Amino acid sequence: MTYYCQDCSYRGKTASPSGDCPACGSFALTRGSSAAEEEQPPAAWRLYLMWALWAVFIGMVAWKVLD
Repeated sequence: MTYYCQDCSYRGKTASPSGDCPACGSFALTRGSSAAEEEQPPAAWRLYLMWALWAVFIGMVAWKVLD
């Protein structure tokens, strides 16, 4: 079971003993099931894009330094 705070966007597996948000103290917590809200890993194309952009960045820095 996970808890979500509607005021500060806290997401966690625990709430305070009094039922308030441990991050901000708000009582606007909702409970959800952790199985339905599990995050999916990033898509493969996003990882390839990240590596390509880093390669371009390093190439441009090297070009400026060597020029």
